[in-house]
Amino acid sequence: MYIQIRADGNISLEDSDNMRAFSIVEERKDTAHDSLASIGEAAEDNHYWLDANAVVDLSGRKNDLDWVNQFWDMLAKSEPYGYSDMAGQRVKAHIEQS
Repeated sequence: MYIQIRADGNISLEDSDNMRAFSIVEERKDTAHDSLASIGEAAEDNHYWLDANAVVDLSGRKNDLDWVNQFWDMLAKSEPYGYSDMAGQRVKAHIEQS
């Protein structure tokens, strides 16, 4: 799954059933800072920490308990590798260019 940042700055969650990957994809370079300001903050090495609950909201599936549980399970499994912070309810993602 990935956060899509469109050239106009709008964001959406795409490929939401893919619980094996998580990233941010920019259509236009350097749009992440402004587009993600309300749901996250810049981290080191072209990464962002994102509010995990905001990602759930972007999915449009917050009432789908099976999907929500799979999402949180994905985050729990990625925490030992530094890609989530369960206590802070954050997920870390790198930025790619489309």
